[in-house]
Amino acid sequence: MAARMSSASRDGRALASLGLSLLILAVLTALSVVIFRGMRQRDELESRNDAERTMNSLLAGLRDHEDFGSAIEGALALKAKVVGVAVYGEGGSRLYSWGETPETFEFALPREEVPGESVRKYIDDPKNDALILLFHPFRVAPPPPEGSARRSGDEEERARRDESGFLFTTMRKGEVVFLEIREPEYWVRRRLYGWLFPAIEVALAALVLFVRGILLRNADYRRRFEEQKNLVTLGTAASTLAHEIKNPLLSIKLQTRILSKTFPEEGRRELVIIDAEVDRLTALSYRVGDYLRDPRGAPRPIDAAEIAREVGARLCGRDVLVVAEALPKVLMDPERLRSVLENLVRNALESGGPEEAVSIEARAEGSRARIDVLDRGTGLGPEARSRLFDPFFTTKSRGTGIGLSVCRRFVEAAGGKISLEPRPGGGCKVGVLLPGTEAST
Repeated sequence: MAARMSSASRDGRALASLGLSLLILAVLTALSVVIFRGMRQRDELESRNDAERTMNSLLAGLRDHEDFGSAIEGALALKAKVVGVAVYGEGGSRLYSWGETPETFEFALPREEVPGESVRKYIDDPKNDALILLFHPFRVAPPPPEGSARRSGDEEERARRDESGFLFTTMRKGEVVFLEIREPEYWVRRRLYGWLFPAIEVALAALVLFVRGILLRNADYRRRFEEQKNLVTLGTAASTLAHEIKNPLLSIKLQTRILSKTFPEEGRRELVIIDAEVDRLTALSYRVGDYLRDPRGAPRPIDAAEIAREVGARLCGRDVLVVAEALPKVLMDPERLRSVLENLVRNALESGGPEEAVSIEARAEGSRARIDVLDRGTGLGPEARSRLFDPFFTTKSRGTGIGLSVCRRFVEAAGGKISLEPRPGGGCKVGVLLPGTEAST
């Protein structure tokens, strides 16, 4: 239950961190969208203001020039900036043109000032890195100037000349004035934003996931650190315990052997019980020591099948190994592998099933060696299977709960895996999967 709760807690933290990461990413994305939108709107306003200033310069130039073209030719700054300017009448026919302009152009603009609707239109032209400004040259016919009845002869002559010029003869007939100006800096920034925004989004996502990974690893390191602290405490206690009980256990063992020679037959049963309990305490101290010592040992290439055969024959009194195919050599301390197989075979013999049903199967899985220890015992429930490799967890009334923990430490230290699953027809199958020497290098 503790292992399941710990696993659920880790899963919950991972999901919570993922949700928090997505939330932070969404906030950063929204912030970057606001920033980029503000920068783009600022650039649009600057480019449109530039178009308006250029158009005002052209209109002001009509006071001293005959048309837009002559005003542009007379100013180098305008000539470098203006791509083309034209006046289009009804139906899109071109009434006047200078520079590069379409032959015909139709674009609906509001005839009168409408609240909330601009009488000017702006069109992006990325092909020429330019901006197009459209507007109506006149809303209504201009009213006669004040005091026209008292104008002098020279003033009337100048007014007649103006009324017969470009502003009145051409622009009054126009429906749309077309002005296209170059805006290279604006388009450079636009294209920069186009690839910079997704690049920043990818960088933000990578940064958020990287920070999340660091936080999760730190949490895992803290958990492992706490486990190591517990192991240090357990190791200190185990060393003290082994030191304190080693000599008393040896003395008790010697005394029971002496007493067994002098006790009458009917009293020897109690001595057998004492002797068995001493052996159990001795085995416990050794297994705790196994759990705390270096799990790697002195690894070297070994024949796992040979060790499995020897352990099975010694503990079962017969050859219980079934080899499906030749196994690759594994890189592991032979004493560590022997300890693993001894624990597994003893558990199989104590599982409650017939001893003759205990067997060991060995086969190759690619470059790895697999050894399965099988029994026909009572089996284990799902909860017991999930905790069976935890230290000091046992389903036996007289078990220590250390053996399978030692097995897992030794197998994982060799780069392998150990698993337990129910066996079809009853019993359990414990599988040990070890990498071959080629996979280990």
